[in-house]
Amino acid sequence: MVCARAPVRRRTSPDASAADPPWAPSGWADWPGGDLPGSEAGLNSFGRTLRLLRHRAGLSQPELAGKVFVSQATISRFEAGTRAPGPALALLLDQAVAAAGALASLVPADDDRAAFLARRPGLVDSAAILELESGLYRLRRLEDASSSADVMPMVAARAEMALRAAKDAPYALRAPAIGVAAIGATYLGWCHFVAGRYEAAELTLDHAVSYAFESREPDRIERVMSFRGVLELVWGNPAAAASMFGAARHDTRVHPAFRAYDTAQQARALAHAGEAREADRLLLETDRLGETVDYSDVPVSGYWYTPGWLALRRGVVMLAQGRTAQARREIEQGYAAMPAEHRRAYWARQWIETVTTTHAPCDLVLPPHHRGRPAAPSARPARPRRPRT
Repeated sequence: MVCARAPVRRRTSPDASAADPPWAPSGWADWPGGDLPGSEAGLNSFGRTLRLLRHRAGLSQPELAGKVFVSQATISRFEAGTRAPGPALALLLDQAVAAAGALASLVPADDDRAAFLARRPGLVDSAAILELESGLYRLRRLEDASSSADVMPMVAARAEMALRAAKDAPYALRAPAIGVAAIGATYLGWCHFVAGRYEAAELTLDHAVSYAFESREPDRIERVMSFRGVLELVWGNPAAAASMFGAARHDTRVHPAFRAYDTAQQARALAHAGEAREADRLLLETDRLGETVDYSDVPVSGYWYTPGWLALRRGVVMLAQGRTAQARREIEQGYAAMPAEHRRAYWARQWIETVTTTHAPCDLVLPPHHRGRPAAPSARPARPRRPRT
C-alpha cells in the first residue's frame, strides 16, 4: 500500500527557510505533509477527513447537515476545503461522525497551544508540549477509523512541530519536548512502514531512537525500540529483531502490558531464528507478565493493549513456531475479544484475515535480508575456466 500523492504545494510554516527535519523523506518541503495546521493544506486535511468519516458513518451531506444544524452547502464547503468550521461546530461534527475528538482536534481553538506554537515557534511551554503529544495520540485513534495513508500528512506536520518545539525549548523543558519528538518520529516511521517504504521507516525510527534516549523516559525508549524491532523482523533479520525487543522490555519501569507484548515479539523473532526452546520459554514469560497487567491503568499511548490484543499476539508467536491450528484458535479468540473499533483497524484485521482466508497461514514476514529492493548482482563475475591443452 502506498500513500496517494496530492498536488505539490509549498509548506507555509512560520520558518519556511528552516532545514527539513533529519527524518523527512526526500522532497519533503514540496510534500503536502509538511503543511502546518491552519494552512490551506490543513483545511484540506480536515475536509478529506470529514468526508471519509461521514462515508464511514453512512451519512449523506444533508443528513450530517441536519445533525449539526447547518446547510448542506456548508458541509460541502467544509469537505472541499474552501471553508473551515469554528471550534464549537467542529466538535459537533466530530460527535456526529463518532470521531472521538480526533476530527475536532484538526481545528485548533484560539487558545490552543499547538496553534500558538505554530505561529510563534520560539516560545515553548509545558502546555504546548502536552498538546502536541495529545494531538499525536488523537491521530492514532483516527488512523484506526481510516487508514495510515489518510493521517500521514497530519502526522508529519505534528512530528515537525514537535521537533521544532524541542529545538526551541529551554533547558528545563528539553527532555519532555524531545520525548514528544520521539513519539512523532516513531509514529511517522510507522506510517512509512505500513506504506512499504522500509528505508524511510528505518531513517525515521533511527532518529526517534536518539530522541527517546535523550529524553531518558523508559516508555519512550520502549516504544521506539519495539517499533524498530518490528522493522527488522519484517525485513527478515530475526536475531537483530530479538535483540531490539529484548532492549525494549529490559526496563522494569515500563508498563507490564508493553513488556508482555515485547516479550511475545522477542519469542516470535527467536522462533524465526530457529531458537525454539528460548521462544517457548519467552512465551511462558509472556503469559506470566500478562497476568500482572492492570488494563485500567494502561497509558493512553497504548490504548489498544487489551486482553484480546495480547491473546492475539500469543497466536502470532505460535504462527511463527509453525503451530498453525493452535495459532488460528488463539488469533480468532483474541480478535473476538477485542473492542469493535479495534477489530476494524488494519493492525488487527491483517491477522484475522491471515488465518481465515488462507489454507496455510504463516507469519507476515519477508524473506531474509529482503529490504524492498532486488538483490545486488555479484561484484566479481566468475572467471572463465582455462581450457586444458
